Amino acid sequence: MSEIRVNTIKAEDGVGNVSFPKGISVTGITTATSFSGAATGLTGNFGGNAAGLSGTPDINVKGVNSTGIATAVMFSGNVTGVAATFSGNVSVGGVLTYEDVTNIDSLGIVTARSGVRIIGAGMTVAGISTFHDGADIEGFKVEDGQTAATPNGEFNFYLSNGHFFRYTGTAGADYYPNFKHSASINLNDRMDANDVVSATLAVNSATASYHIANTIHIDGNATGENSYTIDTDWVGGSAPDAGNGSGYDVYSFTIIKTADKTFTILANSLAAA
Repeated sequence: MSEIRVNTIKAEDGVGNVSFPKGISVTGITTATSFSGAATGLTGNFGGNAAGLSGTPDINVKGVNSTGIATAVMFSGNVTGVAATFSGNVSVGGVLTYEDVTNIDSLGIVTARSGVRIIGAGMTVAGISTFHDGADIEGFKVEDGQTAATPNGEFNFYLSNGHFFRYTGTAGADYYPNFKHSASINLNDRMDANDVVSATLAVNSATASYHIANTIHIDGNATGENSYTIDTDWVGGSAPDAGNGSGYDVYSFTIIKTADKTFTILANSLAAA
């Protein structure tokens, strides 16, 4: 093996590049002021800023400050993007924090730190939405209500169909609601501890003989049934003992879940002539 020790290698004309047609093998550190050409077959760790990342399969990037386009990138570290454009799928293993986002298509939970402002066409939610800091909704939609003919004993008050229930016919006996999310989903399964939901019941009061009974059920259970505890507290200290006899008997309910299968109901009877 031969060894050449020189300080500088120049092309024959003193200006052009030196050609290595068979390649070059470097075992030490290579320093260059710029690089031109396709970077293929590179392995190892690379420092510095990365821009214009794309490729197949997906690129695993750690600690990237991206100001360009990243296509189909999986980020397993912290990512800071300034005016970044993602044209493919982006998978974030940790928490994604962002501001001023135009469109969000989420399959999981979206947490809005400072509230949600809804304009334009509005928002459609298939499940339950929880707003910890409130929602600023410009415009409103009248809630769907439930209507039935004649109350008689226990009836199902499915909150998924609306939180207002109106009976247009004359009651044939004392009546009471069974609060449930829907026919197949229990309210207990949809509410967490300290969650609160409100409901209103209006019943045609052609006679004072019949009124609401103080046996309100939740998920088909009275207090003491199937480990359910339901404490109904009426404003004024006691449940109504008669109807108005004209107009509507209107009742409001604030349902508070305090623990699993444990509820407090704040109930109020309102006169509506």
